[in-house]
Amino acid sequence: MSAYLAVFISSLLWAISTQIYAKMVQKLTVYRFNFYKSIIAFVCFFIVCIFTGNFYFPKEAMPYLLLSGFLGFTLADLFIFYSFSKNGPARTMIFSSFSPSIIAIYSYFILGKTLPAQKVVGLFFLLLCLLFIALERRNRGNVSLRVALLAIIGINIEALGVVFTKKSFMVMPDLSPFTANLYRVAVAVIILGIVNSIKGVKFGVRDLDLGTKGRVLSSTFLGTFLALYFYLYAISHYSHPSIIAGIGSLAPIYASIYEHWRDKKRPNRYFMGAIVSMICGVLFLIFG
Repeated sequence: MSAYLAVFISSLLWAISTQIYAKMVQKLTVYRFNFYKSIIAFVCFFIVCIFTGNFYFPKEAMPYLLLSGFLGFTLADLFIFYSFSKNGPARTMIFSSFSPSIIAIYSYFILGKTLPAQKVVGLFFLLLCLLFIALERRNRGNVSLRVALLAIIGINIEALGVVFTKKSFMVMPDLSPFTANLYRVAVAVIILGIVNSIKGVKFGVRDLDLGTKGRVLSSTFLGTFLALYFYLYAISHYSHPSIIAGIGSLAPIYASIYEHWRDKKRPNRYFMGAIVSMICGVLFLIFG
């Protein structure tokens, strides 16, 4: 499987799961939902690692995996999921348009990687694509400036986590994405467990109805287990993480395409501009 196909699948799964994430965060609180999400993902990755023979201790990569797990899977998620609950997933994901550029900067200083000019043009078109989506959605309600700032902080932290994840694959090229995710998620389980204990957040699930349990389980399986596996697969198989992040940031346009189909809306000029920009951006990234 190519890295491009993997990241397309990842962003599509992420676009679906975030619609459920936003509702669950509002119902369960950010801390409680993230704790459940981390535990379910850890169990999934643990089972897969056992059955695929990928349960081992990656000594060389461990410092980077632990740091990545803390930054990207624990700290960043708290900021981003809080924004989901207040601004909604569609608006929050639009801020992720900055992520590829941020990752490119971090990659230059931490990994020593630079981008060819054609790839920079591709990232520009994807940024333009998400700008068109933002313009299309501008009349659908106000965005809290404070929450938007928290989302941007979270995206910056997540970008740094992606770079350290790539670093782990650089020091251990044969590292399995399942193994990498297992240890990254383990950090989140431990830290969120401690934080929830201090805050007095409920650990049990007896107060949750069957529908809520099903939504937590299904959204985590799609968005945190499958989407995360495909994303790390792409990161491990492609040289520059910002290119993967660029293609992966297209989740808002997937959501917009779905909304147009669901509501039988005619595409306006902003939507068509987003489609054209997306196609140009992807072509430059893949073939440039």
